[in-house]
Amino acid sequence: MRIAIIVASTILAFSTTAFGQSLSGKQIRETLIGNTISGVEDGESYSEHLNPDGTISGRSPSGSYSGRWRISGNQICFLYPEAHRPTEWDCTEVRLDGNRITWEDNTTATLSRNAR
Repeated sequence: MRIAIIVASTILAFSTTAFGQSLSGKQIRETLIGNTISGVEDGESYSEHLNPDGTISGRSPSGSYSGRWRISGNQICFLYPEAHRPTEWDCTEVRLDGNRITWEDNTTATLSRNAR
């Protein structure tokens, strides 16, 4: 029994370290808002600034885009309006390890503080 507890504790510690610390809603606001996030989604690189007013200013090889963000509980939610298509808020938990962000679906991005 003691071995199982040690193994479970080790696995839990490793998974927390490997994916970073989950952020609370307050920590999300303090850490992400006003900063720039860069990553790759659907094979295309992006860089987006989360403006304090709830808007997103983004760039990708396809051009500039905009969106909105909001915090709901311990998740950040994103909305990217597309012409002639219904849109929905996409909410995710956030884990942070240094400047590496891991979203709930285990995709990653990089946080650049005070960069635009």
